[in-house]
Amino acid sequence: MGVTILNPFASPMFLPSVATLGGLLGAALALLCVAERRHLGELRHRTLFRRWATWLTIGPIYALAIFGGEATTLLLIGALVLQGLREYATLVGLPPPYRRVLVSTGLLGVGVAQVSREAFSTLLPLLLIFATLQPLLTRERQTGIRHLAFAVLGFGYLPWLLAHFLWLSREVAGGPGILLAIGLAVACSDVGAFLFGRRFGHRKLAPAISPNKTWAGLAGNVLGAYVGLGLMGFGLPEAQRPLLLATLPLVVALGAVWGDLLESALKRELGVKDTGCWLPGMGGLLDRIDSLILTVPLAYYYLRVVV
Repeated sequence: MGVTILNPFASPMFLPSVATLGGLLGAALALLCVAERRHLGELRHRTLFRRWATWLTIGPIYALAIFGGEATTLLLIGALVLQGLREYATLVGLPPPYRRVLVSTGLLGVGVAQVSREAFSTLLPLLLIFATLQPLLTRERQTGIRHLAFAVLGFGYLPWLLAHFLWLSREVAGGPGILLAIGLAVACSDVGAFLFGRRFGHRKLAPAISPNKTWAGLAGNVLGAYVGLGLMGFGLPEAQRPLLLATLPLVVALGAVWGDLLESALKRELGVKDTGCWLPGMGGLLDRIDSLILTVPLAYYYLRVVV
């Protein structure tokens, strides 16, 4: 199956998206300048400004990848899988042979997922069967099975879950616009959780897993998801727009909190604070996309089964 390449500037959603993202980023910068007014001379060195600058970069990249059609969407997911698996392999301590196999099979999986969901489903058991050979051939008596288990988890966590990105775009009516709206909803939910948690957070949500998560942050997460999806509501299919505006933010909020807690549990298990320093002010790529990793599959099945 071939992949389509579209002119992103010809999309009817391009100008409304530019206006929405530009307005949000401009408003965020103005608020940041007010909050950091005592440090304007060194604003570019402040953590919050570095985070804003990172959003300024990744927001347009995400939108242009969606507008560019299947080819650019596939390129985006391939890049997320590549860097995400590199960070994951370092996080769990996979030795070089396992890292190389995991990254190569992960990229292979993304390519097959683009061809068809059925082909991807056929590939999964074959990869698992051949994966069991690695600890046998390397003759690792003490750590081989552990490395295999972490490698299999990594494949399921990134290539498999992110493959739903491709399927949602292709198999759901209005998929690209929905992905655009979900992207902003996830971003706003994360920002809302941060702001509400910082201002009102007292009661811990899951102290054993993530001490910084609070019930107030959860409320901000839900509110942010509604705001983000509402601002990008023009990307939703017109016939289902009222229903999706009412219900999809709850799916986004659930996926965002779930994904964030899952990554926090993994990092706490391994005694790591951040998965890397790839994104200024935000840590590693996994620290940024952990919410998206579970939100997109949940949205895909919700849209296919419920809507």
